Amino acid sequence: MGSIRTVRAKLLTSHPRSLNAWRNTFISALAKGGGMVISLLLVPVTIDYLSVETYGTWLTISSILSIISLLDIGLGNGLRNKFSEAVSRNEHELARSYISTSYVLFGVIQLLLLLIFAVLIYWLPWPQLISSNVDFRQMRLVALITITAISVKLVLDNISTVLIALQQVGLANLLSLSGNVLVLAGTYWLAAVSEGSLMYLATVTVSSPLIVLSVSSLLLYRGKLRIYCPAFSYVSKEHMGRLVALGYQFFFIQIAVVILFYSDNLIITHLFGSADVTVYAVAFRYFNIASAAFAIIVSPYWPAFTEAYVKQDMPWVKATYRRLQQLWILLALVISGMIAFSGQFYNFWLTDRVDVPFTLSLCMGISVLITCWNNITSTLLNGIGKIQLQLYYSLGSALVNIPLSVFFARTLALGPAGVALATAVSLLIGTVLGGIQVEKILSRKAAGLWDR
Repeated sequence: MGSIRTVRAKLLTSHPRSLNAWRNTFISALAKGGGMVISLLLVPVTIDYLSVETYGTWLTISSILSIISLLDIGLGNGLRNKFSEAVSRNEHELARSYISTSYVLFGVIQLLLLLIFAVLIYWLPWPQLISSNVDFRQMRLVALITITAISVKLVLDNISTVLIALQQVGLANLLSLSGNVLVLAGTYWLAAVSEGSLMYLATVTVSSPLIVLSVSSLLLYRGKLRIYCPAFSYVSKEHMGRLVALGYQFFFIQIAVVILFYSDNLIITHLFGSADVTVYAVAFRYFNIASAAFAIIVSPYWPAFTEAYVKQDMPWVKATYRRLQQLWILLALVISGMIAFSGQFYNFWLTDRVDVPFTLSLCMGISVLITCWNNITSTLLNGIGKIQLQLYYSLGSALVNIPLSVFFARTLALGPAGVALATAVSLLIGTVLGGIQVEKILSRKAAGLWDR
């Protein structure tokens, strides 16, 4: 009882910004927890529906085509910061103009890119890109369906960006959970009524989020977000320039992220084949439980850091940053346990469907630990708009990642574990430079590039 009273007293005396972040963390924990359970349930049913190799092919195709998601030229993150700044200053008309302008920009960009990719898709050398026994004509159709859905989703996802900027991360995550529930239900339905079909699976997987985002956008913009409802009369050329000016820096950071993480499946399928992609994906999904849990805690602080920085509440920024670092120590203990008991978990989860080497689990655990530490740093820097130095070291990490992956995986014969290890080593550049930059900013000693 004493401990409960202590927690209650601490909550009642906490800063309102912290209380809101904790509230969003709790809601996000429920939503992300459900999402992680769904993710784990999807693996065995999808493998049984398609086969190990075809599932690996689907993962590789979706990884390649997910690259299109960065072709918003960073507008999503740019909108998040600009929208949050406007709301923090109670400039609601300006915030509405930013969101209206963003929808138009997203729509035009995605339409043009979709037309380009629809043509290119028939010229891509699929046999060289993906080593698989799946018919390449079917691959092209799956790719076209997936690209179309991703393009539409990028436009509709503006509603999630608005919710996050309004420090309602929990609600945004509930929308994501709803889409995942539809994917799971649809996959079980496919397994019950049809033979394994990559095209059917792709259609269910990519269309489910579109249904959720379309319905939620209509309901929210007619309800609690009516004040920010997008309208053509609020579209501004001036605000287009502002969004693009901030967004292009996020765009290049997103390119680096894609190379660091989304290229793994492509590298593995090229070096070892699609079956090893499945092995890698199993380890990734297991350790992603810890990564996603930590992201649940950290993600509400991006818009909170933006608000605090606009209001020059640096003591809160510093104290919150230190608390997140302390939580990372707890995460390190959890991941150590996950590494130690990984074999038992795989056996319980997938029985004998997939054999995951301990070396891969070890390297994946290390990679996730470094990624989560860097997430603390990048969340603060992104929130306060200090991203130029981050842009440089992110691109540096991306440049060394692929050569390191090939060296560790093939030359040192580490296999898929080498790809995970290469990602971890590449991320260390940001760990060092990003950490130094944050400390300089918090101590008000940042100057030159350290302050950009």
